[in-house]
This record gives sequence, structure tokens and C-alpha cells, in this order.
Amino acid sequence: MELTPRIKRRIGKDYTGEDRQAVEEILIELVNKYEVGGGAERIAAATLIHGQGKVDRFLLAVQIAREDFRDILTNSGLEDEDWRERLDSMFGEDS
Repeated sequence: MELTPRIKRRIGKDYTGEDRQAVEEILIELVNKYEVGGGAERIAAATLIHGQGKVDRFLLAVQIAREDFRDILTNSGLEDEDWRERLDSMFGEDS
């Protein structure tokens, strides 16, 4: 699965150099199992929100998402029915 343009933009904003490439690769591996119904982008976004541009926080977010993706959604504020609107406001409207 390919990451959406807005997810890639956020990675580029939050991370630099080698960290950017590693974050992309880890996210692709993480979300490959969540492709149905926009779940992959939602989980990728939640992981980036939780990471706050810090590699150690990002890796913790990945671990949380791997254990139970619902926890990372809750930790990032994307757990409710308005998650699409929240995602659009934080990442932009294009996917």
C-alpha cells in the first residue's frame, strides 16, 4: 500500500533525512493490514499525531498501534465518528 499524499506531507514536515525514510517504511509496514474503509490512512495519521515529530514517540505510537489500533486512535483524537473532519483539519483535505 502507498501512503496518501497528505500523510507523506506530514512526514516531510515532522521528520528530516533518514528519519523521514524510516518513518515512511515503518508506516507502510504498519498500515498494510488496515486497508479497508480508510482505516490505513486513519491509523497512519493517528500514529504521526502521537509521534509529534519525535522518533522515540513515533516508535512508541507504532508499538501501541500494533498491539491494538483502537488505542492509537483514542490517544490521537481520531477515535470518534468525526475523525474524517478532524483528519482533514490537521492534514488537509486531499488524500
